[in-house]
Amino acid sequence: MKILLCLFLVTTLVLTFVSCANSEKVDGKTGETTTQTTTTVVEENPFEEFFEISWLTQLNKNYLEGRWDELELEEIFNVDFNVLPMCSYTDAEGMAMLVASGNMPDFSFMPLAPKQPQGLYDEGTIRSVPLQMIKDYLPGMYGLFEMMPIGLKYNLVAGTTDEYLGITHVGFRFSQWFNDTTAINLDWLESIGYSVDLKNFKQVKMVTDGFERFNDNLYFGEGNFSFDDMQDIMRKFTEDDPDGNGEDDTYGIMYLPETANSVMTQEGLFGFVANDSYLYKDPVTGDVVPYTAYTPYRDYLTWVYDSLQKGYMRKLPGVESWVNEYFQVSKTNKVGIIQSHTNGYLYLTSFFSSYPPHNIWLETDEEATFIMGPMFTGPDGKAVNMTYGIDVFGSGSYRMEMFGAQVSDAKLERILRILQYTIYTSQELFTRYKFGLEGIHYKWSGEPYKSEMINTPQEELAPEYRGNVTVFIGHLMEWPEAQSRIDNAVNNGFWSNDAYMYMNNLYEKLACNPEKFVSDIYMGQDLFKKYTDLKTELDPQMNPIISDFKNRVLNGEIANFNTEWSQYIDQLYAAGMEELAEKIFNNPEYEKFNPGEKFKLKAPLY
Repeated sequence: MKILLCLFLVTTLVLTFVSCANSEKVDGKTGETTTQTTTTVVEENPFEEFFEISWLTQLNKNYLEGRWDELELEEIFNVDFNVLPMCSYTDAEGMAMLVASGNMPDFSFMPLAPKQPQGLYDEGTIRSVPLQMIKDYLPGMYGLFEMMPIGLKYNLVAGTTDEYLGITHVGFRFSQWFNDTTAINLDWLESIGYSVDLKNFKQVKMVTDGFERFNDNLYFGEGNFSFDDMQDIMRKFTEDDPDGNGEDDTYGIMYLPETANSVMTQEGLFGFVANDSYLYKDPVTGDVVPYTAYTPYRDYLTWVYDSLQKGYMRKLPGVESWVNEYFQVSKTNKVGIIQSHTNGYLYLTSFFSSYPPHNIWLETDEEATFIMGPMFTGPDGKAVNMTYGIDVFGSGSYRMEMFGAQVSDAKLERILRILQYTIYTSQELFTRYKFGLEGIHYKWSGEPYKSEMINTPQEELAPEYRGNVTVFIGHLMEWPEAQSRIDNAVNNGFWSNDAYMYMNNLYEKLACNPEKFVSDIYMGQDLFKKYTDLKTELDPQMNPIISDFKNRVLNGEIANFNTEWSQYIDQLYAAGMEELAEKIFNNPEYEKFNPGEKFKLKAPLY
């Protein structure tokens, strides 16, 4: 423990105590008496004052008092933790009672708090955190703000620029990966005359025990097929009997409702994602608008219309939910270009087994082979995809830790120092307090930090080691996992979508970065409220126009696309889009979206 304590001593205040000891000394030459001054440097113990700290994170219902990590940190920081045995994720009633009783924990992650953080602050339940204290005592967090300055705008106390309602979560794990990827039936591709050099791809090994038989069935890489190639492949997959059964029963691609699962094979080829919070500068009108008024949306719908009319694109029956129908149609192995889950193909579990290509392997054809990854570019030679979360940071009760109003500056400092230690000191310490003890809670499948972590089942652990390990980290920080994914892929062959994309800097190339993003952080509270009020007023007028045009496209009822698109835009603008663009979207005070360094951070920043 003394060694661990020394890690902090470099950051402590140093007080210099000068003691002047007068000792008479006779100078050999003059016989004069001189006075010698001795300076002694004493390092102040930053943890001399003892604190009792009440602590609530998340899945702690069965927390065992006096656990190994609690004892370690208590010894290092001269504190006594009172970890509340409650689940802040599920126990809404318990959270409400806790707040109502006036016993707000010193430190808490409380997604089910009865009010949002600003409301809790206004009523005096929680205290603020000064930016200067984050700089001084949680410098790892502040370093991320410097690389991604937008984080400094999250969770500010209303009307302030340097006081925060709590500590903002950092969600690299969710904001650094795409929802979907594209798979092409390699057997079909070769049957229609396309030659694929697999030397340019990575053979994918399955991570699920018992499914090694599929290790030769999948290859990850960049397809580098042009949009014209895609058109040709779709046609031949539909018309040239690629499965060789002599029947006209195959399709180039499925049409899916525009979701996070369809971007890579559909709308992303035209440079946008179908999400109203993503705004684009239109090349015709010059306005900043959502995709429904964006000229490339017209081009996309034209392509969908044409592909449906020619039979190259298959519509789902539309009887059940599109998800279930997507699973059912894809597993037949009658569609050559398939939308797939970003990494699900690695994990042949009960959940992911419904996704292609594994539903094909498990239910239709064990021998089917596929290439997967960013396969196609759009008409302009580019393509984009959508990340799970557009920003690393988040706001509100689900995305921050709070501090009770009773917490003094001195206690707040101690808590921030604890978080700095468990999260930002080293990868080893972060792993220790995030995942537990190596050899007890987990083991590495190969080289430490460069291979998969194999967790020990809870029932096999001794009682003192059971429960949620992340008590003293909470959800405050999720480190970039990119480098560990790359290392695991290189060393063990587990070529996930993440590993390949990061290794080749494809996230930076393919991530959809809109002109503006609908958020109170980028807009400011006043403009955001104005937007939400105006949109609520105008949506009943605009939405029927948007839906009608889209339905006519899917039903093959568009006679002339250019003419009817112009009519559609005129109607949409008259119904409210012009007002939204003028008052909100084009407002110069509305900041442009900035992804910061999000995709360049591939490993812990120690």
